[in-house]
Amino acid sequence: MRLSPSDVRQQQFGEKLFRGFDKDEVDRFLDQIAEDYESVIKENALLKEQLTGYEERARSTAELEKTLQDTLVTTQKLTEEMKTTARREADVLMREAQLAGEKSLEEARAEEGRILTEVRALKRTRRQLVEDLRAMLEHYQRQLAGEVAESAGDDGAR
Repeated sequence: MRLSPSDVRQQQFGEKLFRGFDKDEVDRFLDQIAEDYESVIKENALLKEQLTGYEERARSTAELEKTLQDTLVTTQKLTEEMKTTARREADVLMREAQLAGEKSLEEARAEEGRILTEVRALKRTRRQLVEDLRAMLEHYQRQLAGEVAESAGDDGAR
């Protein structure tokens, strides 16, 4: 069992008749021991309080460190996810641009085909018009020649 400072102060010793201790000296010594013991107990209590505070700070620091590490890991994962998403979006945009380019190329080729078909049709129409015009001119020339011959025949018959 531990002794308290008051236990030390209240300690009584038996006295011997011839060889005893000086009671006042023993009491002073016991008081001094009690005071020293009391200051050691107070210092011990103070150190225990400080230890509790340090342990609490250490726990807080450990929790903060864990939170920071978790945040760092989460940030790294998020960064990787963002990179992956950006790559996917870039791939999708590239594919869409490629498809749009191919579609535009197909539309241009189709337009080219339509234009070539129209050009051929216009050339046929032009040839037909030229032939019709030539035929009409020949017809008018024959008519005119017939009228001229008829007119000359009328002039000779008069």
